[in-house]
Amino acid sequence: MGYDVNGFTDMHTLLTNERKIGGAIEASRIRLSTGEEFTYPVITNIDFSGSTFYSIGFITDDGEKYIVNVKDISMMASCRHCPIQELKNNHYKELKTSQRLDYLKRLCEINEGACTPIFEEEVAAIINDIGEDVIEQEAELTHLKKQPLKNTFKIA
Repeated sequence: MGYDVNGFTDMHTLLTNERKIGGAIEASRIRLSTGEEFTYPVITNIDFSGSTFYSIGFITDDGEKYIVNVKDISMMASCRHCPIQELKNNHYKELKTSQRLDYLKRLCEINEGACTPIFEEEVAAIINDIGEDVIEQEAELTHLKKQPLKNTFKIA
């Protein structure tokens, strides 16, 4: 991960496949036509109809959620797809890390006693996404070890 995102189509593809590939789309800045500027917003949603993208949702570093019409965006700088552990937007990083940890705990609970290759791949992907240091802080997950991914996904 850590790839540049080249447009709304790339963003939509990444958001649609979030569970498979993990990570998030973060821009270094978004400026609206009103002059408001946001540093390190994370893109959370893109709405479209047919082939026309009409709105985009993002969360600022302060935790504010915005949904704006794409016509109201005057600039989006340095959009990139990166793992959760590399996000500079601390609010979203904490939120998504917590969600991924809850999902990982539930996944381990459901698969208790059955260690299938699919389960191992999903655990490795989650650990690569949120970071091994986060797993070490969770007492019930310390038995999990980071395993290198065999398949690397590149959507955008």
